[in-house]
This record gives sequence, C-alpha cells and structure tokens, in this order.
Amino acid sequence: MNLMLVRSWGWPLGRMLKFHSNYNGAQRLNFFHGFRHLLLYSTSTSAECNPDFANYLVDFLGFSKQQALSTYTKLVRSRLARGAKKVSDFEFVENSNSVVKFLKQNGLEQCHIRTAVVSDPLILFSNVEKTLIPKTLAFQKMGFSVSDIVEVVKVNPSIFFMGLDTKIIPAFQALKEIMGCDLHVISIMKSPRIRLLSVSKLLVPNVALLMNHGIPIELIRKQLLRNPFPFLRKTEFTQDALIRVEEKLGIPRDSPRFLLGIMLLNSLKETTVESKRQIFKSFGWTESDVVTLTISSPFLLALSEANLKKRLGFFMNELGYKPSFLAKTCSLFTCSLEKRIVPRHKTLLVLKEKGLITLDYSLVSAVSYTESKFLEKFVLPFKEVHEVYSKHAGICLEKLTIG
Repeated sequence: MNLMLVRSWGWPLGRMLKFHSNYNGAQRLNFFHGFRHLLLYSTSTSAECNPDFANYLVDFLGFSKQQALSTYTKLVRSRLARGAKKVSDFEFVENSNSVVKFLKQNGLEQCHIRTAVVSDPLILFSNVEKTLIPKTLAFQKMGFSVSDIVEVVKVNPSIFFMGLDTKIIPAFQALKEIMGCDLHVISIMKSPRIRLLSVSKLLVPNVALLMNHGIPIELIRKQLLRNPFPFLRKTEFTQDALIRVEEKLGIPRDSPRFLLGIMLLNSLKETTVESKRQIFKSFGWTESDVVTLTISSPFLLALSEANLKKRLGFFMNELGYKPSFLAKTCSLFTCSLEKRIVPRHKTLLVLKEKGLITLDYSLVSAVSYTESKFLEKFVLPFKEVHEVYSKHAGICLEKLTIG
C-alpha cells in the first residue's frame, strides 16, 4: 500500500490494509479494523470524504487517483438511483474480487476490466453465479465466441444488467431478422454505438421505414455493420431526413448514396450540415459544385470545419485546383492530408524537378497507390527523395521493407 496515497486521502495509519495472495495471483483485501461508514451507500457523492472504493480501484485495477474518484462518484449516483441495499465492506471486496477473477478467466485483461468499470462501476457488484455465468452461457448459445463476449463487455458492460428474456434475446432476434446472419448480429452487438434497449423501439421501425421507401435491404445491412447509430433516432427524424436528403443535399432518391445522405442527416444537425456547405461556397464553390461532391460522398460533410478549411486551402491556394475538378475528386477528401497527400505531393515535386520521372503523374493517381506500392515505385529507388518523404510522412525509411 502506498503510504503517501494513504496520507493524501486522510487515512489514519492504524486503519491500513493488509494484502495477501488469493486464487491464481489475484489479491484479496482484508481489513484489520472494519470500516463503519462506507459512503457508497450514503446520500453524499463526495468521494474525498471516504475513499475506500476509490483506493480499491487504484490498488487492484490500476486506476489513477482522479479516475478512481470520478468513477466512485458515478457509482454512488447509480446505486442511489437503483435504491441498492447496503453491503458490508468485506462483502464488497469479496464480490469485487470474484467479479474481477471471473472476467480475467473469460479473457478480459486488466485494461479491459478498467474500461468496463469506468463505463459502469456497478459491474463490480454483480453476482457471478446468478448473473455473470448465466449471461455468459447464454451468449455462447447465441453463437458468441469468447473473444466476442470480451468485445461486448468492453463496450457495454451494462449488458449484464439487462434482462435476458426481456431485452437481450429479443434484441438479438430482431437484429437477426434484419441481418439474416448470426455473425452480422454479433458484429453489431460489439459496436460501441449500439443501444440494445433501442433496437425494437427505434432501429426496427427505421429499417422498415427505409425499406418502404425503396432502400434495398443489402444497403441497409451494409450501413448497420458500419455504424448502427443513425438508425437509433426517432422515426420522425428519419421520415424528415427522407425528404431533406433531396431538398437540402440534392441527392436523388434513385442514387446509391441516398441512404448515406439519410444517415448523415440523422447524425448531424441541419445547421451543422449547412455550415459545412457554406465553407465550400466561401472558397468559391457554386451550389452545383457542392451538390456534385455531396452526391459522390455525403459523409464528407461530417468532416470538421477546420479539416475542410485546411484541405480546401491546400488544394485551391497551394495546388491551384478548381472547384469543378475537386467536386469530382472526392478521394482527395478521404485520404489523410498530413500522412498521405502532402508527403506524396512533395515527393512528386522533387522527382519532377530533378528529372527523375518522365511521366507527369497526377496527385490523384499518386494517392491511390497503397503505401508499399508508392514507396516501391516513387521513393525507395530514388535517394534524392528519401529525406523529403521521411520528413513529411514522419517515418524512418531505414526500417521499412517491401513485402
């Protein structure tokens, strides 16, 4: 036990804790003098006054002091909201140890457990025999592998507190009806952006709405696998987006990008989307230019304003590209400016200036190459560009090999 930590949190030295080995190396906490008042179960949320739980997080799960205190406060509020009954200090430590041991035995590393506890500290109060084991077995019966379960718990530890028959299984079955494949359902349930409680209430009606408007189920499934969050808005938002995609973004209903437009409008406020469109116009783009680019890749409007301004400044002011050209070249907006576009542009400049290449390669074609192919074709054969590429790409060429 760190004496400085004990003193900084105001613990009398006579109430120090004794540690000894437990199970397969996990530590167990024994109190010499029982703590009478654990603030976890009081009406106060002041972690500074009674840091027993926070100290457990620091000493057993590797939390920082600040992270432990904020997690402690979150736990207090959660337990008060649920009207949880009081448990003794010893019961808490015993239960927490059994939970941590169970999670580690099922593939979670300490960093994963720490993430889960931060997300929902109530997981340390779970009953291993009555809650964790039955839920884990149920997941396995549904086709989840051990690694799948680890991923689900990492992003959504609260799933252990959901009703198996009332929440989890109905959500799984509803997703399976849409996706038609257990593996795809499991993939969605591992997403940090899925909310199982909203599957039946929001996701299913939104999918039905989209299909009724002619959106192919294959496109819907593809987007669900990428990001289920836009499907979790109220159906009236999606209904409104169906109209605004054509009116505000100019994407026709028969476009393969129509669904992407809906997802964009379901993810961002209309004012945010419009402010992004105005950025393009501030660089001299016409409405037609903006619409052309949006039809090609609607989610370019999800880039930050700073990102868009930086790209447009580089492409138009430094390279001299015109809006009409950029509007038809969305690939320049999807590649990393700092790690891909600028290093390759600078490399091509040097190669052309020194007459090392005869063909006039365009930047668009250059950024389409994979990293290894670009190195093989334009960098490694020419020592004259090694320094400039290394400088702008931030890599050491000596460590690279072409496979």
